[in-house]
Amino acid sequence: MNEEPHAHEKLVAKATRRDPETASSSSAESHQNGEPSAIREPSVAQSPLTIYLLEPFILILLFAYNFSSTVLKSQIIYQSCTSGFGYSNEVCLLLGTKNATNETKRIEEVVQPYAARVVVVMRIVECIIPAFCGLFAGAWADRYGRKPLLMCSFLGYGLQYLISAGVAYAAMQTGGMVSPWWYVLSIVPLSCLGSSVTYSVAAVCFLGDVSEGKARSYRMIAYELAIYVGLLLGSFGSGYAYEATNAYVVLCISACSILVALFLMIALLPESLPRSEQNAATPDRDVLALLKDLWSTCSRHRAHKDRSIVFLVMSVLLLAAFVSDGSNSVFYMFMRAKFHWTVKEFTEYESVSILVPAVAGSGGMLFIWSLRQCTSSSVLWLAIVSLLSHSSSSLMKSWATVSWQIYVAIALGVFKSLVNPMCRTIITNLLPAAERGKIFALLGILQTLSPLISSSLYFAIYTRTLDTDPGTFNLLSACLYGLGMVLLVAVWHKKSTNRAYYEPVFR
Repeated sequence: MNEEPHAHEKLVAKATRRDPETASSSSAESHQNGEPSAIREPSVAQSPLTIYLLEPFILILLFAYNFSSTVLKSQIIYQSCTSGFGYSNEVCLLLGTKNATNETKRIEEVVQPYAARVVVVMRIVECIIPAFCGLFAGAWADRYGRKPLLMCSFLGYGLQYLISAGVAYAAMQTGGMVSPWWYVLSIVPLSCLGSSVTYSVAAVCFLGDVSEGKARSYRMIAYELAIYVGLLLGSFGSGYAYEATNAYVVLCISACSILVALFLMIALLPESLPRSEQNAATPDRDVLALLKDLWSTCSRHRAHKDRSIVFLVMSVLLLAAFVSDGSNSVFYMFMRAKFHWTVKEFTEYESVSILVPAVAGSGGMLFIWSLRQCTSSSVLWLAIVSLLSHSSSSLMKSWATVSWQIYVAIALGVFKSLVNPMCRTIITNLLPAAERGKIFALLGILQTLSPLISSSLYFAIYTRTLDTDPGTFNLLSACLYGLGMVLLVAVWHKKSTNRAYYEPVFR
């Protein structure tokens, strides 16, 4: 088997990376040995197979999420039509189908802003409580391990889809006369258990524990690839399942998938954080102490330009999350309003839009290995190319006037899956293991809070341009991705001041 591009290498620093303020003993030991503290990892004895189970579990979670995502939005529009505006069940069932008439198209324009408000409120509820939980996520991950946080998040998603299935079943039995606002209730258990904050922090820390050196970037790409494959499978199957059954069955399938994955995780997935490090972790503290600790970890002085580079890369990840959350909240409605697509047509498009970046992401492992042969900034190069791909795709969506141009936008966004794993790799390589949980927890909090602004902003732009050009919000997305490229160019400039020091981080 040819392992050359995927070899698990232990990276040896070409310049000693010293940071006298690092609190962890492992970091201090690393300095004494002349190794970069952000690269050296504690040895974790794990089964060579079980440490690779994380990606399949994440794949199942994202499959379940995308399997129900579009169907849930369609169901909210349907129940907004019946319960919110009092239209007949027969008329509302025609919304979003090829049987739509001029009258039903007019009704959809009336119903969509109401349904969009329900979706935005769901996003806001999903942001507020998890942001508070995120204050503790890093400390919990370092004290109790990564696995408990993963289990909490999976349980939250499973309960969300069980409750949503119950609401959809009640609507099915009453001819749609159940308020769509009941779906907000389904977000409460998910929010209390941390939502995406807990699983993303725990997953990234898990990968940092079980990989090292250049191999870490491959695991980050594999993690991102698992996300895309899960989204792809969910989107591909969703339209066919919805046409053959109904929203209730689709939501039940999502709930069962996640709960089965949760039981398998409990039985099979190992804990990546050694017990000795769990025992040595900082004791539980109140919110103010945690906030102070988070801030001091992020703002303390670091060697060379490490602190400013961490802030810049975190800003890029925040911009990407801001645009993704805002755009996703209105994109399905935009496609229905401008091109009158059905659920099946949209999920087929969504499948292609996920497949193309997923294939590019899998090729990214070979691509990054090839770049490492000719440049010392391969990780940064891929991040910039990915943002350029994002920006050009958003511009194409904004200018699209016919359906096939939306598929051209997919081709332009071929490399969009690479920005997150590359940026996470940079942060992980810059930080000692004892600080990653805190930094990614803070990043998770900010990413969780971003929809409070992004969803509201995109909703406002979309509803105000619905009658003229509903794709205007894509221009904002393109501009924000362009800003992210500017920030990465600033990172490039800072790392060029000490090439030998930063080569292990960006290569």
